[in-house]
Parts: sequence; C-alpha cells; structure tokens
Amino acid sequence: KKQQQKMIHQQHHHCDDDSSSASTASTASASLSSSDLSSCEEDQENITNLNKQSIKNKRTQQRKSSSTTTANNKKSKQPRRKHKKTSSPPSSPKEIQIPKELTPQEKSQYIALDAEMVGVGPHGQHSRLARITLANYDGECIYDTLVQVVETVTDYRTFVSGITPQDLEEGGSAIPFEECRSQVLELITDKIVIGHGLKNDFRVLGVTHPWYFTRDTAKYEPFMKVDPTGEKDFIPKKLKVLAKDKLGLVIQEDGVPHCPLEDAVAALELYKKHRTKWEKAMSYKMERTKEITKC
Repeated sequence: KKQQQKMIHQQHHHCDDDSSSASTASTASASLSSSDLSSCEEDQENITNLNKQSIKNKRTQQRKSSSTTTANNKKSKQPRRKHKKTSSPPSSPKEIQIPKELTPQEKSQYIALDAEMVGVGPHGQHSRLARITLANYDGECIYDTLVQVVETVTDYRTFVSGITPQDLEEGGSAIPFEECRSQVLELITDKIVIGHGLKNDFRVLGVTHPWYFTRDTAKYEPFMKVDPTGEKDFIPKKLKVLAKDKLGLVIQEDGVPHCPLEDAVAALELYKKHRTKWEKAMSYKMERTKEITKC
C-alpha cells in the first residue's frame, strides 16, 4: 500500500512538472509571438516608408524629366518660329531721288499762275476773269494781261483785285476772253502749274488741268490747318499767312490791292522750298494710281 501511494505521488509530481514545462513553453511561445509581431510591424512600417519615399522620388524625377522635356521642346521649337511664314507688311513707297538743282530745261516745265477776278450778277456773286499773270521758275513774268468781261460787272472788287472800270473799257488794253484762254492754254499745256487756289483760277479761265501737273499751295496738306468746325479734316491757309510763316515775305497788305505777279511768285517760292518732299509725295501718288488703274 505504501508502495502504491509512492507511485501515485511520483505520477502527480511528474504531471506537475509536465504542466509547468508546458506553461513555461506556452509563456515563452507567447512572448516570442509578441516579439515577432512587433518586429514584423516595424519591418512593415519601414517598408511602407521606403515605398512612400520611392514613390516621392519617382514623382520628383518625373517632374524634372517633364520640365526638361518641355524646355527642350521649347528650344527645339524656337528655330521653327524663325521659318514660320507671316504676311508681309504693305510695301512702303520707294525712295525717289529728286535733284536739288534743276537744269534750264527742267525749269521750263514749271509755270506759276495767278488770276484776279471781278463779280457779275446779283451782288457780284459770280466770278469772271479780269486779269491773269504767269511767271517762270525764276519768278520772271512771262505773261500778264487784262481780260474783257462781256457781262455787266456788278462788283469790280478793286480793294482786292486792283481792277477798275477803266481797265476793262472797250478800246483799252484788255483782250477778249477767248484769245486770253487760248494763249494761256498754249503756255501751260503739259507743264506743272504752281499757284494758290488754282481750282478757282482754272474755273474762271474755263480750263481743266491734270492733277499730276498741278501744285496748289492751298491743297498741299503740310500747308493746311485743322478745320475748327470739324466739317473737314483740313482747310487751306491764306497765301499771305503761308508767305509770312514759311518765307518771311509780306504780301497782300491790308488796304493794298493784290498783285498777281507777287502772289504767283509767293506760291512758287513756297513750292521751291518744299519741292523735294512734295515731289516724292506726288511720285508716290502717281505710282499708286498706275497700280490701281492696272487692276
């Protein structure tokens, strides 16, 4: 019986040892598992951080690569812009050489003209030719005559024209209108005519003259002034104003009748002073007119 009790006691002791060992092993296993789990989590976190950094580095590299590619593309496109076709600007007028000094033959192509008029009809409102004067390029008078007026003169305009009734009397020095017209036409045909307000002079003379042979100081834009009424862009200045401002000449003094030769020469001198620029403008207009008429 004692022997059986001893064996039972040994068996219980052995079981306790096994249970203790199992407990120790279980504790060690739990401890190991917790340690390994913590280590795995750290590794996983490190891997995640590495992946994030790798992705960030790749994006940065992609941006740099994209910027470099864009810059290269811009550089590569720059030369192409130089070869890009563009519409050409309108051609400017060619430089035209205008000689400063004229030969005697060239001077003979210029005629300065001025006419004086009287009034007919009610209140003398209609103008008729009463005197006409022509000068050459040197300002020398080459033609000057009084002209007969067939109609009744109602206003001699003496304070401006200097014409008096005695000047136009029959049997005086005044010549018939048709004779005067024929003589003037012979002198100015194919010539450059210079004057101030030539439209009025040609009208009372009953002639027309080509625009490209006309140099009118009343119509030359640099000699004109802005219209204060706004009805037109520019209006003519008076010849006496231009002569004083541009030449320092005093003409058409108040209370003194106009001298047609003096007026013709004043217009001539204005043209001569600005001839180079004026002729360049005229040449350009004539070239443009030729191009338009061809079309």
